[in-house]
Amino acid sequence: MALILSTGIAFIVVKPVVFNWSLVLAFKIILALTTGSMLSMWFAELITNENLGNGSSMIIFINIIGGIPASFSKFNAQENSFITVAVAYVIYLLIVSLIVLVQDSYKKINIVSARQLSFSSNEPNAQTTEIKNSYIPIKLNQGGIMPLVFSTTIATFLFYPLQLALTGGLNLEANQLTNILTFCSFALNIVLVIFFSSFYALLVLKPKDLSENLTKMAYGVPGLKQGKETTQYLEQVISRLAFMGGVFLAFLAFFPFLLGNVFQFKLFSNLTSLIILIGVITDVSSQIRGYLVSQNYESFKNT
Repeated sequence: MALILSTGIAFIVVKPVVFNWSLVLAFKIILALTTGSMLSMWFAELITNENLGNGSSMIIFINIIGGIPASFSKFNAQENSFITVAVAYVIYLLIVSLIVLVQDSYKKINIVSARQLSFSSNEPNAQTTEIKNSYIPIKLNQGGIMPLVFSTTIATFLFYPLQLALTGGLNLEANQLTNILTFCSFALNIVLVIFFSSFYALLVLKPKDLSENLTKMAYGVPGLKQGKETTQYLEQVISRLAFMGGVFLAFLAFFPFLLGNVFQFKLFSNLTSLIILIGVITDVSSQIRGYLVSQNYESFKNT
């Protein structure tokens, strides 16, 4: 795959902008990109083998961290008033807090076992908190950054014929045509982000398989019959959460464009990378907490 992509970059991206083009130069570009990809994958595997997060995510995390100081330096170099700078940093912190909140948000679907139901029927005075002690967590943003990746790729292929059709079929001025194309691009990307967010969540969680596993383990959702009714309820919950997650991703994707063109804020160049950044931080921190709990348990067990 690295060899195919590096060949495409050499002949499609680099060749049109290079004057002294030759097959030797193409071979050097392909060799450098392929070798760099192999080294990156090797380093990622070494990091993964240390059981401290995903290696590929950690490499992307380092890349994002390295670009943050340059973004702040570029923003501070602009001639902005103190109020503008203060408002920009406050908005930035609010967005980071919002991403952390959404990434860690999930809905609890309470489940009960047949044994708990029989216990509650035999003991009418039993507390309901003893019955509702098990649940299935469904994350609000199940797909992370993947719906944006899918939507951007598909929108690129769909927007090009749409642009040709609008350019050839409408006799409009350049400014009007640009506004129409911008609106169509926004609408198309928003629809695709929400669609792929729902599609990815249903593809990963698989409500039918989840319902069948609950039936096999003699668990069920209170107030619902096992089987089709539980599957429909899970599909409804997952679809609604995925829709809200898709709206949130669409907001993060186009909020920098709105601030950059309307309010002339250049600090918010790529907020979607913050999802990867915060996701890696939360995963590594939870993994470290798990190691600390296991070590405390082992030390308590040996005493």
